[in-house]
Amino acid sequence: MIIYVFDVFHKGATLQIGNVLPIGTMPEGTIICNLEEKTGDRGKLARASGNYATVIAHNPDTKRTRVKLPSGAKKVIPYA
Repeated sequence: MIIYVFDVFHKGATLQIGNVLPIGTMPEGTIICNLEEKTGDRGKLARASGNYATVIAHNPDTKRTRVKLPSGAKKVIPYA
């Protein structure tokens, strides 16, 4: 039996394990890993094995998302 798993990398992708999405499209409470602090920095936050960040809130007026990091610190990340 052969199983093919496809990862989707675009703005309209569904929220599934393995898909890459802009942080602004993720609902609050979503657990994420390998988070880019700035667009294009190739993922600097929550990268180690077993680490994750959690989306806390979105601010559509400033286009920023607040996330809780593995250390417990809260950080504001811009989204496109």
